[in-house]
Parts: sequence; C-alpha cells; structure tokens
Amino acid sequence: MKKQLFLALSLTATLSLVTVNCSSNNDDDDNNTQQTNPATTQYFHPPTWIQGTWGVTNGTTSNKLYKFTADDFILLVTGVSEQSMTGTIKSSPNGGSVDETVNNSTQYNFTVKYNITTTTQSFEFRKVSATQIQWKDNSNGTWFDLVKM
Repeated sequence: MKKQLFLALSLTATLSLVTVNCSSNNDDDDNNTQQTNPATTQYFHPPTWIQGTWGVTNGTTSNKLYKFTADDFILLVTGVSEQSMTGTIKSSPNGGSVDETVNNSTQYNFTVKYNITTTTQSFEFRKVSATQIQWKDNSNGTWFDLVKM
C-alpha cells in the first residue's frame, strides 16, 4: 500500500512539472500563405433571408427541394435523403471550392467546382418575399417560384 501511495505521489509530482510549449510565432513562414483544412472549411455562406427549407406546392402536395443552413446548401430528394453539398465537396477526391455572389437583400448565387474534374454546378436564387424565392434552371434559363416550407 505504501508503494502504491508513493508511486501515485511521485507520478503526480512528475506530471505537475511537465510543461508544454506552444508558439504561434511563424518566423519560418515569411510568405504568409495559409493552408486550409477541408475538414473545417466553410464553403457556403447563405444570407439569413434564404436560410430554411424551400420547395413547391400545388395545394395538395408539397415537394421540398432545397435547404439552406448558416453554412451549407442541401439538396432534398423527396422522401429519400438529403445531400449536403459541403459533404459532397469533402468526400470528393482532392476536394473542391465554392464561388459565391451574395447580395444580402435579394440575390444568392454560387458555383461549386470539384478539383479532380472539370465538373461545376451553378445555382442562382433571388428573393421575392420573406416566404417566396425564385430558382433559375440554368439548363434553359427559366425562373421557378419556390415557397418556404
């Protein structure tokens, strides 16, 4: 028992003498380049007016299409699943990037570029009211009305 007590006290004393030295000084990094970690990169910055779930309704059925959070854009596949665009970028080999154009009062556009391919996805949205936005189908240039769900 005395050995265990002595060992415990010795270990405690030893641990209290251990120090960790961390420095934020980057004297070796004169070019000020900053690496980004894809695991923590925020790709999307939707304005608050568009945050929420949006879709179409005809009075009897509703179809949710898109969900915007403070840091993501999510494609909703009716009744099946959600596809986080941030998750898609992070799971893509070599990652990707998002180019956004944000006008906090009326317009939110972005293009997703994947680093391993020439594939891009472009989306355009504009605010009509607090409960209605429009989405542009880039394949034919047609604007569609979406309502907040």
